[in-house]
Amino acid sequence: MRKIEDYAFIRQLKVLPFVEAIWLFGSRARGTNAERSDIDLAIVCPKANKEEWLIVEYIIQEADTLLHIDCVRFDKLAEDDRLRQNILEQKKILYERSKR
Repeated sequence: MRKIEDYAFIRQLKVLPFVEAIWLFGSRARGTNAERSDIDLAIVCPKANKEEWLIVEYIIQEADTLLHIDCVRFDKLAEDDRLRQNILEQKKILYERSKR
């Protein structure tokens, strides 16, 4: 089974200067996924404007996989949002920009 990190769309997201982190969550992060399970991604980009977020959405839409991708903007989730809590509990780090 192909690793999520090996997809070109992940590499495309990593080079965007406003993307601070990419986290995998859900069944693929837990290791309970089936071969055709969707890919659940949380993108951390607190400084991104609307146009920049549209770039993220376009890259996801044009991703080099036939698997469905669910992508959420983590920094827009409310502190008490259950999805936010699930992501923090399950996340597998695919990318985090080093702080300088």
